[in-house]
Amino acid sequence: MADRELNIAAVGTGGIWGAHAHNLSVLGGSRVVAVCDISEQNRQRAADALGARPYADIGTMLDAEPDLDAVIACTPPTVRRQVVEAAAPRGLPVFVEKPPAASLDDARAIIGIAEQAGSPVVVGFMYRYLPAVDRIKELIAGRPINLVQSDFLCAAATEWGIPGWFFIKERSGGHVMDQAIHVMDLVRFLAGDITQVFTLGNNVICPKGPEFTVEDSSSTALRFASGASGTHVHSWSHHEFVGHVTLIGKDYRLTLTLDSRVQGFVGDEQIDETFPGPPPGCSHHYAEMKAFLNAVRTGDFSGLRSPYADAARSLATVLAMNWSIETGQPVAVPVP
Repeated sequence: MADRELNIAAVGTGGIWGAHAHNLSVLGGSRVVAVCDISEQNRQRAADALGARPYADIGTMLDAEPDLDAVIACTPPTVRRQVVEAAAPRGLPVFVEKPPAASLDDARAIIGIAEQAGSPVVVGFMYRYLPAVDRIKELIAGRPINLVQSDFLCAAATEWGIPGWFFIKERSGGHVMDQAIHVMDLVRFLAGDITQVFTLGNNVICPKGPEFTVEDSSSTALRFASGASGTHVHSWSHHEFVGHVTLIGKDYRLTLTLDSRVQGFVGDEQIDETFPGPPPGCSHHYAEMKAFLNAVRTGDFSGLRSPYADAARSLATVLAMNWSIETGQPVAVPVP
């Protein structure tokens, strides 16, 4: 396998798939030979662009493509389980976009399917692969984290023009499920598991209505298994695009600016370091896809930073956040 191109199948070819397709083309060493989408327009467009064969059904695709090496799933979260059910028993590694699933029941089922099949399933939590994240972990190694502050602000609901289904909470989970899960996953990667959340949502900027059932903003109090505490602020109705994670300990305060800068101090040392991003024109999904392709090529998946069972804990965290919004109460994060 090391001496030939990998044969990749894509399931779900709208939205985020475009970023992955471009990254794959820049990385080289693989080719997308088959695409699957329920939308005829989407699958045909992707097939034409890639020289791939289009399919409307994943089972039909997998039956017709015996030489596949891996599957990349960019479906809506409600369709993650079906992809793994079809691909994992065939021994195919699966890369799943975030969120890992739409529910904990689906996540638990996927964990069981993957374990029974012995097929690796990994999730696209891209921030874990950033050089700046490696650096901040190095700087705080051996130092306990006392407080965590994070924020993620953008204009998804006011300026971006994204598809309307993102604003139907029953379908997307809102900003908590779609975006905050990235930050909560990174926070978990840096500070350990989150055991309790208390989230307050609001619609000051974008009132709720039949076509907008999500909160446009929220703030969350966090409790960690280590005993640390923290906060996260998130908005889909802010003009700037910004994201930060700040870690605070006895003798340090470090802020990671998503996605390339670390600032602050450790002891007497002042820190201000900027790290290179992906190649020009590539998204920050580049590094995770590079790692996935290398794992498929070598058969060694131990270096991948977001195995499905761990990613399911990030899913459990944001599901608890959304439940806290609904109930107005603190919520314990369930174990997947």
